[in-house]
Amino acid sequence: MGFFKKLILGFFVLIVLGIVAAFGMQYYYETFYEKVPVEVKSDTVSGDVFYLSHILEPGKYKIEAGGTGVVKGIKILDPDTNEVVSSYEDTSSMIYGSSKPFVVRVDYAPPNPDESYTAKVGIYRLVKK
Repeated sequence: MGFFKKLILGFFVLIVLGIVAAFGMQYYYETFYEKVPVEVKSDTVSGDVFYLSHILEPGKYKIEAGGTGVVKGIKILDPDTNEVVSSYEDTSSMIYGSSKPFVVRVDYAPPNPDESYTAKVGIYRLVKK
């Protein structure tokens, strides 16, 4: 087997392992952790808007964003400087853990220009069962 075939095979094995690990983590947190609501909100809005949480204490959290609008991304901000610590585009559900306090920002866009829509967000602290 040539070098390039081994390289391509190794690349695909790494991709498969990454996908398995991501689903394995999701299953682990959903099975062994309880979701305790911290902030759960829903509102009817129009135009590009964002949701900004209060300062969240260190720990593991599940962040779910949705509604009838388009979730453009979820950002984790430093509460002291408002600088972006992490940015997640094209996702509406994620698990985030931190040893420092942080703030969650969710950006929404209308499904159609000048149309009202519902923006929903749920932030849940993950507590071991």
